[in-house]
Amino acid sequence: MDAQATTKPLATKPANLLALFGLTKAPSKVVPQTVDKLVQRVAEEDTQALAAAALRNLKSYVAQQGLELPDGWKAVVKVRLTTRSSGRTGRTTTNSYTSPSGKICRSHAAVVEFLRGSKSTAASSTPGSRVPTPDGLLSPPLTDVSDASDGDDEPRAKRCRH
Repeated sequence: MDAQATTKPLATKPANLLALFGLTKAPSKVVPQTVDKLVQRVAEEDTQALAAAALRNLKSYVAQQGLELPDGWKAVVKVRLTTRSSGRTGRTTTNSYTSPSGKICRSHAAVVEFLRGSKSTAASSTPGSRVPTPDGLLSPPLTDVSDASDGDDEPRAKRCRH
């Protein structure tokens, strides 16, 4: 019983655990930016240069998918302030891509889906036309890719919107 009485209880706090092994906590090297500096940086951000870079990235992504991005696509970049989970304020960008016909897509995958859909729709028939079915009846008009629903509830790429 004397052996148990003389034994020290184990430290439960992280600082005590570090001291137990002869370690010290290093000071944080990250200096948080003040919100004022970040707001100024966001205000001075060149969104046109960011949009040009986003469009270049989109073209290379579409090329990797084996498609070609037609001329007339535009990229819009929105820069905004966000609060991180750690409480720090940061900046983030949101890209959207507008097709020559006016469709807005929010991701690279949505642009590829739109291009594949418009390519197959254009090859089969013009939008709004009726296609004969095998039983001789006319099918309803073909719908736009962004309006099509395949019935499954799985999340898909961010769809293009009107």
